[in-house]
Amino acid sequence: MPIWSRSAQPGIDNDTMRCIVDEKGNVVFASPAVGWSLGINATTLASKPIGAVLDVVSSHDSHHQALDFSELVSGFYDVALLRQKRDPLILQARIDRIDAPDRKKFTVVWLDPDNRLKRQKNNDFNQAASAFATFIIDTQKKSEEKFCEQAPELGYISKADGELRHFLNLTSDLLGVYRRDGSFVRVNPAFNSILGFSDGELKLFPFIDLILPEDRDRVQALMQHMLQAPVDQEMRIDFESGARCKDGSTRWLKWIHKVMGEHIYIVARDVTNIKQHEAELCRREAQLLESQKIGRMGHWYWEVDRQIMEWSDQIYTIFGVDKNNFSPTVDNINALLLKRDLGRIHRAFQRALLRKKDYQLEFRLRFPRGGIRYIHCEGRCKVNVKTGQVEALFGIMQDITERTLHEKALREAKDAAEQAYASKTRFLANMSHELRTPLNAIIGFSEMIQRQLLGPVGNARYLDYIGGIHESGEHLLNLINDILDMSKIEIGKYELYVEEINVGKIIRLAVHMVEGRAQEAQVRLILDDLPDYVQIVADRRALMQILLNILSNAVKFTNPGGSVEIRCQQELGGVAIVVSDTGVGIPKDKIGIVTMPFEQVDSELTRKHEGSGLGLAITKDLINLHGGTLDIASELGIGTTVTVLLPAKLSESSNVRAAVNAATMPEMVG
Repeated sequence: MPIWSRSAQPGIDNDTMRCIVDEKGNVVFASPAVGWSLGINATTLASKPIGAVLDVVSSHDSHHQALDFSELVSGFYDVALLRQKRDPLILQARIDRIDAPDRKKFTVVWLDPDNRLKRQKNNDFNQAASAFATFIIDTQKKSEEKFCEQAPELGYISKADGELRHFLNLTSDLLGVYRRDGSFVRVNPAFNSILGFSDGELKLFPFIDLILPEDRDRVQALMQHMLQAPVDQEMRIDFESGARCKDGSTRWLKWIHKVMGEHIYIVARDVTNIKQHEAELCRREAQLLESQKIGRMGHWYWEVDRQIMEWSDQIYTIFGVDKNNFSPTVDNINALLLKRDLGRIHRAFQRALLRKKDYQLEFRLRFPRGGIRYIHCEGRCKVNVKTGQVEALFGIMQDITERTLHEKALREAKDAAEQAYASKTRFLANMSHELRTPLNAIIGFSEMIQRQLLGPVGNARYLDYIGGIHESGEHLLNLINDILDMSKIEIGKYELYVEEINVGKIIRLAVHMVEGRAQEAQVRLILDDLPDYVQIVADRRALMQILLNILSNAVKFTNPGGSVEIRCQQELGGVAIVVSDTGVGIPKDKIGIVTMPFEQVDSELTRKHEGSGLGLAITKDLINLHGGTLDIASELGIGTTVTVLLPAKLSESSNVRAAVNAATMPEMVG
C-alpha cells in the first residue's frame, strides 16, 4: 500500500507512524501512532527534541556515514524508538530532507515496523514527504490565524454553546484563561461557583489578587519565572495555595498554570476538604502522640516475613535509642533485651502465630544510658482472609518501669513492716523473759531481807542476796539503756562527744571488762601485738560500747574451750579493729539481719543466751555515726569474724561535739 496516492489529500492517518522535525531538531508534528508506540500522548511530543523520541542506529546505504540527525541525508535507516518504561524498539525508517516554500527546512521521518516501504515501487518519497510537510504546516498556520481572529473576551466566558463547552461545564475543576498582564479572559462555571465571583467582577482585578496575602510572594515568584518565558515557548508551573472567596472565606486549591503565547491557561482543583481532613488527622495524630507520651506508650507493626518492625516515635524513646541511628530489626531488638527474657518472648509470639489470638507479656530491656526498663506489651494478629494465616502482628508497648519499681518498693515496705512487727513481737516476748528473771530475784531477795526470814539482818546470807539484787539491777539498767540508745539513734538525737583516743588503750580496757565473763565461760582471750601509737578522734563512750558489744557477743556465742582474738592495725585514713572467735557461727541467710533491731539468730523459744537483740544494731549505728563500716563474716561451726573500720577523723556534723573534759562526759555504761 503506498504512503498515499498523488491524487489523494495528504490528510492525517492515525495508523501511520510519521513525524516532522524542524531545522532545530525539535518535533513539529507526530502522528497518534507514534505516541501509541512510545506509550504517551502524541500531542505532548510537540517542541521536544527528536533525540527524546528515537536514535539513529545504522544506515542502509554505505555512503551515509554520519548518524547525527542534523547531518543525515535522505534514505533508509535503522532507528531505535525510545519507548516509555520499556526497552527501545528497533525498526526501519525512511528519512527525507524537505525545503519548505518559506525557505525553512524540515525532516520527515516515516517509521516502518513491517519493512514495507522499501519494497514499494515507483514511489517518490521526497515528493510525498514534501506534500505531507506542507499540509501539516499549512494546517498549523490556519489554526493560529483562526485563534488570533477569535481572541476571547471576558464577555464570552460562559456563553459558548459548543460541544467542548458542555464538557467543560460539567467538571468540578476550576478552568480559566488570563493574559500575561494578569487580566482574566474566560473561566468555567465551576470557577464562578467555588470562588463566588461573577465574570464582571473578575474583570476588576488580576489573577494574583485571588491568592491569600501569606502565599502571594511565593506564587508571584513562580508566576514571574513563567511570564518571563519567550512567547514561542511553553512553560508550566504547579503550586498549592489559599484563594480568597467573595464571601471572605478561604479555599485551598492545587493550581496548574501553563503559558502559551500571550495567554496563561489555568486548571485548579479544590482541595479544601482534603486539607481540612489532613489538618484533622494531624490534630488527632498529635493528640495520640501526646497521649502516648503521657502514658509512656507507643505502637508497633511487624509483618511476619520481614526482619524489620515499624515503630512509632515513642517506642524509640521507650527503648532509649535514636530513631535516625537505630534500625528496629529483630536482631537489634533482641540485643537490647535481657537474655533470660528472650525465650519467653519468642514463645509468646509463636503461640500468637499458631493460635491467632491476642496476647500480652512483660519483659525487661537494658537501657543504653544504664539501668533496666520494664516493658508491657499487648498485641493482636492480622489474619489474611484468603489464606487464613497470620500475616502480621501489631500492638502497643508501654514503659511500666516506675509502676513496677513502685510496686516492688511497696512489697518490700510491706515485708519490712511485717518483719518489723514480727521482730518487735519477738522482742516483747524476749523482754518479758529478760525483765521477769531479774525482777523475781530483786523482789524475792528484798522480801527475804525485809522479813528477816533467815534471822537478823546481820546474817551473812543476806550479803549474797544483796549481790544478786545489784547484779539484777545492773542487768535491767543495761537493757533499758540499750532501748534508750536505740531510740535516740533512730530519731537522730544521739550526740557524739569526740576527743582524741588511743585505740590500743581503750581496747585493753574493754578486754579487761569482759575478762571475768570470759573466764566464767571458759573462753580464752587473745590480745597480741596491740599497737599503742594508733590515735583516732571518736566518742570514748560510744567506742567503748562498740567494743564491749562485739567482745560480749564473741564470748557469749563461743563454747567452752574456744577463744576470742582481738587485733588492731592502722589502715589508710583510719584504723581496723578485728574480733575473731571460734564460736557457733551464723547461718549465711541470717548474717544480713543480725544487725537489725530486735533480731537474734535463735528464736525466742529456743535461744540459749540472754539479750535484747539490740546490741549489734546499736553497734552498727554507732559505727555509722562515726563514718565507719561494720563487716561480718561467719561460718557455722567454725566461728565469726567482725571487722570495724573507723576513720581517723570525723566529718563535721550537727550531732558531733568536742568533749571538754572527762567530768563533762556522760556516764559510760558497759
